[in-house]
This record gives sequence, structure tokens and C-alpha cells, in this order.
Amino acid sequence: MSVSRVVNGTRKVTPDTERKVRAAIERIGYEPNEAARILKGHRARILGLIVPDLADPFFATCANAIQETALKAGYLTLIAACAHQEDIERRETEIMVQRQVAGLLVIPSGMQNGHFAEARKGGIPIVSLDRPLEHVDADSLVVDNRAASALATEHFIGHGHRNILCVADDEKIYTKTERGTGYSQAMRRAKLPIRICLVGPMSGTLSDQLSFALNSNLAPTAIFATSDVLAVEVLRELQKLSVRIPEKVALISFDDFDAASLVRPTITVVRQPIVELGRRAASLLLDRLDKNEISEPSQIVLPTELIIRESCGCGKQRKRR
Repeated sequence: MSVSRVVNGTRKVTPDTERKVRAAIERIGYEPNEAARILKGHRARILGLIVPDLADPFFATCANAIQETALKAGYLTLIAACAHQEDIERRETEIMVQRQVAGLLVIPSGMQNGHFAEARKGGIPIVSLDRPLEHVDADSLVVDNRAASALATEHFIGHGHRNILCVADDEKIYTKTERGTGYSQAMRRAKLPIRICLVGPMSGTLSDQLSFALNSNLAPTAIFATSDVLAVEVLRELQKLSVRIPEKVALISFDDFDAASLVRPTITVVRQPIVELGRRAASLLLDRLDKNEISEPSQIVLPTELIIRESCGCGKQRKRR
């Protein structure tokens, strides 16, 4: 029984007993049979991770941080990407439940969370990161998207900008909605016109919308891009139109990216603690598994930093929280 408790981590034993058991395990070269453990009803020492897209640097960085944290605790990570499709996400969740993963970490692709609710009812602990799971008894870690976007917008206002354009995806997901809300709240507090340019299959191309906005009577003098992908697209379009940054149009991106500190001018960004997000999500799930007790779900909000560079009109790099 003591050997079982040490190997499976089901209950605590005295330090002296644990030392003796581990010494014996090392001496005889014992390896637990994972398949036999699963057949006996134990869950595998595997964490399941489902993300929308592993080609995206944000999701890939989160996955790497989660995998490193899990490995240090003796867990492997089974990683799946659902290509932003909820039906694929649902099937991947079902497969991971069938594989008896110890717990799930998810960055949900949409608003349909019934498959996660079913997994949770089956006793699998779940931690969501970047985006919360609605109506699911799960822990969550997010960043303060709304406050960060408001801070970026207020930075523009502090520079004297009055026509500030927000470029956003037309996807209805938590992060994008929160960032648009933060921008709108800051503009409303300053009694300035809210101007949001939606980009996506249902909203037309950024090229056409940006060209129209820049040639209107209320041409924007500043642009807040709600993601690094959109910021790169804005940079490309402004270059095509021979619009100088920040002399003609200032720019701030939500999310840092590799080229942001290399291009000229360097790009002011809202930086998320991506590695910390992944590590803390994995640690939270591992803590749940270790304690094996029922408690209220944790809702953790991590702060961001405004990394001030040149594209907003400032001359040197500094940080604001």
C-alpha cells in the first residue's frame, strides 16, 4: 500500500517511507505499467491541451510553457489543435476523455462549450486560459484585455489624438470583444467618436476600409490594432499607401511580436505575459490533481504591460502597467 501511494501520488506517506520506497524502485528498476493502471480506473499521467491553432505564436508559446511545466511534475502533454472549428474541438475533447487524461487545459475556439461541460461532469478537472469557459465549472486564467486596451487608447489621447481608429477582427470571441470594449470605453470617457474597422469574411478587406478611412474628412491620426496579426496587416497597408508612422498616423498593437522591436519605427505594443499564462495554467491544474479536492473554481486575471516605443509618437522604449 505504501509503494502504491508513492508511485501513484494518491496519499501522503512519511518522508522516511518515501525515501525507502524510491530507493527500492531505483534499485530494482521498477517502471509502472501505465496501461494496467488505466484498466484499474486510474487516469494516465497525461494532461490534454486543446488550442485553436499551433501556427499562431501566442498559442504555440502557451503550449510550450504548459508542456515544460507538466514535464517537471512528471506528466506528459497531449496537444491538439482544432483549426478554430468547434466540431473538431468537440471530437478532440471526446478522444482525450477516452484516453483517460488526468486533466484538460483549453483555449476554447468559440462559444459552444457543451463538450467541455460533459468532460467536467465526468470528473475531469479543466483549466481554460486566454478565454473563459461560460457555464462550465472550470478554473480560468485571462489577461485584463479591457483595461489594457483602454490604457493604449488613453495613451493616444494623451498625445492629443482625437480621431482614433480601432482595427479589430469580426470574430465574436472573448478576447476580441473585450479589447474593442476597452477602446470604446476610453473614447466614450474622453467624449470622442468611436470608430471601429472590422476585418473578416463578413466585413470586407482591411485594404479597402483603411484606404477609405484615410481619405475621409475625419481621417484617423492614430490606429489601435487589437492583435499582432492585424498590426502587421496595418503596417503593410500603410506602407503601400506611403503613410508615414508616426508622423501621419500613430500605431499601437495589442500583442508584442518579434519584428515589433526591429522595424523602423519600432512598434508600441500591449505585451501579454504569455509564458506566465501557460505556466500558471498548468500549475493550477497540477495543483487540482495533487489535492484531489472539490473547491470553487479560480478566476485569475493577469496584468499586461504597455511597451512604449516609437510608433505611438514617443521617442524611446519604456513600460506602463
